[in-house]
Amino acid sequence: MAVAARWRRSVEAGMADPALLFHDPSDRDGTHVLLIGIGDYPWLEDGADYDPALHDDNAMGMGQLAAPATSIRRLADWFLDSQGFDNAERPLASLAMLLSEPTPARYDHPRAKPAARVPRGTVADVEKAVEAWVERASGRRGNALVFAFCGHGLQSGNPVLLCRDYGRSRQNRFKGAIDFEQFRIALSTRQPDQQLLLVDACRTPDAEAELLGQATPGNPLLSIFSLAGRDSAPAQQSVHFATSLYTPAWGRADGATLFNDALLAALTGGGADQTAEWWVTTSRLHSALATYLARISSQEGIVQRPAAQTQDFRICKPERIAVPLYITANEPDIWKEEVWIDAMRGGALAHSFTYKPPAGTGNPGATPCALRLVNPTQRVRDVIYGVSARFAAASRFSATPEEIIAYPPEVTCELRVSKQP
Repeated sequence: MAVAARWRRSVEAGMADPALLFHDPSDRDGTHVLLIGIGDYPWLEDGADYDPALHDDNAMGMGQLAAPATSIRRLADWFLDSQGFDNAERPLASLAMLLSEPTPARYDHPRAKPAARVPRGTVADVEKAVEAWVERASGRRGNALVFAFCGHGLQSGNPVLLCRDYGRSRQNRFKGAIDFEQFRIALSTRQPDQQLLLVDACRTPDAEAELLGQATPGNPLLSIFSLAGRDSAPAQQSVHFATSLYTPAWGRADGATLFNDALLAALTGGGADQTAEWWVTTSRLHSALATYLARISSQEGIVQRPAAQTQDFRICKPERIAVPLYITANEPDIWKEEVWIDAMRGGALAHSFTYKPPAGTGNPGATPCALRLVNPTQRVRDVIYGVSARFAAASRFSATPEEIIAYPPEVTCELRVSKQP
């Protein structure tokens, strides 16, 4: 009776939560998601309320961000799409969102609350959304939690995440911030056994902390509970940071963050574990993130390496696993002309790609990701491909087909190319 009463209270709390976009009140284990994207910071550089004479010290060179809103929307789409999040053991039970954009944000999706205007991500908004999210999820010990934050961050003893109203108080700028480490510890004392935390923010040092000592500022959002209700053991947590300690995380001015690109690729199959029946697991998620971020950041001419504090559990099981295929060749001159790449599976054409050399460039050395191999299953016949290259009739090149096995997170294939004199 007590469990049922708590569940009814969690449903009622969910209905009153303005951040809640999707809620399934079914009486079963489920996954409860909270997504936070903070890009509009009124009291940082170029913000609507920014005055250099008043706010420059607190801003520390930080300004407005475009990537968080795009990244969080993409992640929400993946959780809600029919071909996205798939976990039969813990299906999606709720999804809540906060977005800070220059104008109040809306989020539209067929499974979301119609034309919902979402809270803007002040620390008070976040605190209210976290309380409702934890209340919804704590009705069942077997539930899972997902927390994702994308925005500005600092390292001030511990990670500090900046909400929309960071810097509003000139005398207490961290009044608008989250003490992530204390929040994480407090969250681990709550009921849900499996907790996935994704932090897509910089971890650069706070200049003030360097001068005044390693004090961690910010709102912990939750109090630490006794572990007596959890058999004296904290929850399983897997914490994934977009970047390593004291380094920046990068986003595109007209798109998502690099971490978001890598994360979605990992969740759609890159993090699938053969030994766990092809579930995406938290440990394989981290290895896939490291693989994808290394390649993405290298293409952008920067370095970004993810970090993690992980305990292993299953996140989702994609119906079809996507594996990127990268093509190289022993004869780099082939990339100076048009090349047709084919991937055959079971004697039939499964994927194809046409490479066209960029105008005005020399030898690029290798293609970008030529093919994204999507396998209906992971049976042997579905992961073995024959990769071949075709050239124009007047070309001097020919290539020998190569056989590859397309296991995640990615696969490379070097073409053996011959050249006519």
